[in-house]
Amino acid sequence: MPTLADIVYGRSPAFVQDLLVSQYGRRILKDRFGRAFDETMDLFARSERWSGDEMRAYQDKRVEAIVAHAYETVPFYRERMDALHLRPADVRTVGDLPKLPVLTRADVAANAARLASRAVQRRDRWAVWTSGTTGSPLPIWWDRGVVVAANACLWRSRRWAGVEFGRPYATLFGRLVVPPRATRPPYWRVNRPWRQLLLSPVHLSDATAPLYLDAIAGFGAESLESYPSSACLLARYAQAAGARLPLRAVFTTSEPLLPEQRAAIEDAFACRVFDFYSQAERVAFTSECGEHAGHHLHEEYGVTELLGNDGAPVPPGTPGRMVATTLHNRAMPLIRYAVGDATAMTGEPCACGRTLPLTAGVATKQEDLLVAADGRLVAPSVLAGVFKRSTPVSKSQIVQREAGEVTVRVVRLDGYTQEDERSIERGFRARLGTGLRVRFEYVDDIPCSSRGKYRWVISTVPHRWGGGSGA
Repeated sequence: MPTLADIVYGRSPAFVQDLLVSQYGRRILKDRFGRAFDETMDLFARSERWSGDEMRAYQDKRVEAIVAHAYETVPFYRERMDALHLRPADVRTVGDLPKLPVLTRADVAANAARLASRAVQRRDRWAVWTSGTTGSPLPIWWDRGVVVAANACLWRSRRWAGVEFGRPYATLFGRLVVPPRATRPPYWRVNRPWRQLLLSPVHLSDATAPLYLDAIAGFGAESLESYPSSACLLARYAQAAGARLPLRAVFTTSEPLLPEQRAAIEDAFACRVFDFYSQAERVAFTSECGEHAGHHLHEEYGVTELLGNDGAPVPPGTPGRMVATTLHNRAMPLIRYAVGDATAMTGEPCACGRTLPLTAGVATKQEDLLVAADGRLVAPSVLAGVFKRSTPVSKSQIVQREAGEVTVRVVRLDGYTQEDERSIERGFRARLGTGLRVRFEYVDDIPCSSRGKYRWVISTVPHRWGGGSGA
């Protein structure tokens, strides 16, 4: 239900909305920056090159503190640990964490109030909600410690790309900064304290893309942060128009970044794409450095386990479901929380010299993974080559309800023929097994969600982690 502030904002003229956005930006500037942020950034500059023993000592100290805090001040954990005959002294290190059961999304949904710490007063915590892409949104509480830590992870990632706070940049995410009913530009608002151009996700289309590109250029933005699908739409328009908009970097998140999307974005904006991963639960953070050899896992932020079906850790190179523990959020300390995402560790060092371990590409939503006929888990990036650049398709979406078959939704362009359909079918079978059943569904459009996100793959097939050749 919209709040009074939402209603007032939505009914205000554009120039007033700009003022309100800047006022909000000025307020959260105090929450996210300041001395604590500077100290955290100084720590992160050193810790990203720590030895394994140094990092483990840091994590162990944080685990001991967060578990003791949870036991003493969080009713849910006091009851859970008492039922298991555990005391804080029993869970003092990263190695001790498996003594506690995995915390599921259902656990959080059913016990949200009892997972909030009694030691953190309401005025010192923020109420947020998960995006709800995998089901009903969850209520989450943050304290300033985790707000600062998350901001430090974000700006460390931006610094790896040569981008500093205070330089003009643009963002294209799910925030409804422009009322959906608006039919005329500007389809963006300005956060002046941050020098940030906030672009509306719901008004972006082939028709409005030129206006967005002009706005980014006119604002003098040096970087863009966006969903991959939105950045790719802008890039495709620029390519079709024979134009380029050089930026220092493009940052993508919240959706799987496909190789063809990366190529289009890097071509149109004449820069590299830096993908990163986070979530509202604030338990794990990963991002690319300039080597683009995978995502560095920010180990100072949380402890991440990758588990198979048996609950045991999977070896490097094998996909596992992510179970992560906060090291900073005292308002709602999620311990061994099943994020609902999956990735694999590479087990290899990065040429950049940073010792933060590498995950094998972006951590992918479990429902974004397809199951081949032989049980293999196949990431969306493996399927990107099915649709060649010459294929007359405007949009596509892959839906899987059972292993061994897929439904391909297609928005056709002029010139699409039966041979194109056969080519797409061959591509899927080559990647998911020759016995795969491929069904086609031709539609007029495949809309984004209300928050501007576009899901290319939707799968409800149960996964078996830690087996097969992986994705």
